[in-house]
Amino acid sequence: MTLEVGLLKKESLLNRVLASLMHLFSLLLTFILPILVYMVTKGRNDYFANHAKEGMNLHFTFFPILLVLTFVSKKINMVSILSFSLIILETILIVIATIYTLKGKKFSYPVIRYFKV
Repeated sequence: MTLEVGLLKKESLLNRVLASLMHLFSLLLTFILPILVYMVTKGRNDYFANHAKEGMNLHFTFFPILLVLTFVSKKINMVSILSFSLIILETILIVIATIYTLKGKKFSYPVIRYFKV
């Protein structure tokens, strides 16, 4: 059940918790979970579809960079520090998105926009 507040919809606590869990569990399942959530919810629930797009934008930006850094770090050990730092940054962004989503606030990852929200 949603309430109209000005131009913004106030999502139910259940929807906010589920969207927050999607962000949080994407730490383990990377881009797979947002893709699954998007495929199931597109056309049915814009709230979940938009959060899934945000998750896909994050992971499709970070994943290729981490992949390249992983291959390069086998040749240059100092690159592994950069790779680890990027993983920490991604984790921090996901935790922030989880908190914002739980509070019902809008959060956009500062990444490349592959999917428009």
